[in-house]
Amino acid sequence: MDFYQKDFDPTLILMNNSPIEDFEGFSSSDMNYLVYETFSLDSPFQIKKNIPDNILDQIPFLKQIEYLLLRINDLGELKLTAKGFLPTTLVKEIYDLGLIKDYAIEHGITKLYAETSSQPINLTRLITELSGFTKKRYNKLTLTKTWREKLLKKNRQDIFIQAFSTFAQKFNWGYFDLYSSQATGTVGFAFSLFLLSKYGDNERHFSFYAEKYLRAFPSLIELFKDDPWVTDINKSFNSCYSIRTFDRFLDYFNLITSRSEGRQYDDEKKFIKKSPIFDDIITFEN
Repeated sequence: MDFYQKDFDPTLILMNNSPIEDFEGFSSSDMNYLVYETFSLDSPFQIKKNIPDNILDQIPFLKQIEYLLLRINDLGELKLTAKGFLPTTLVKEIYDLGLIKDYAIEHGITKLYAETSSQPINLTRLITELSGFTKKRYNKLTLTKTWREKLLKKNRQDIFIQAFSTFAQKFNWGYFDLYSSQATGTVGFAFSLFLLSKYGDNERHFSFYAEKYLRAFPSLIELFKDDPWVTDINKSFNSCYSIRTFDRFLDYFNLITSRSEGRQYDDEKKFIKKSPIFDDIITFEN
């Protein structure tokens, strides 16, 4: 017997590992892994091993990152603008790939010009830096040695996992919106993926997922009470969760398909289901 086992209370262990309804049958121990040790081997959440190229080819955000990395490799170094953004010629080049369309650009609300005119491209550059794929010196981007080798060896699985985990855990999900809550969506993001894994075979209104997520993390709604412009806290929470979780994160990685009745960004009429490649990438052990 390990020396510390005598200090364990069997009742607490039982409670810790008992299924909890608000956690969709996960125990508090399971949820601790999902929230704090998401990518550990003991986590219920796992990314499948050896994802084939034909599946990785269907992940637009990954392909956009790979394209940028390859262009930097071809150039040797990429000179950024005075403000540290991608040059406008490369911005247009990436956007013209047609991998991720920007709603505002496509509908004539804004025009494609600088990196910041397109959220998906701005995000691509940010994630490449946060992931450690690139390093910046004297306002120039170069590939780091480790990731250049992986890129040239076409180790796409490692690039995908690094980009995915960086987006999920290092990037500020509130970067593109005005909500004061930085935690909504990103805290327990793997639980949202579990909900899709469990319920996503059928199309469901986005609020179905927002309500189940809030049931698991009820304190998150309190963060919206400090926003003076919020008139309906529940509606604001649902909208924030939906935009961050579905419109950006999961859609960019092609883990969902969505449909809107009426205007594309009318959250009240948004319907979600998991994408055809979801189960080829994500798995859970509950």
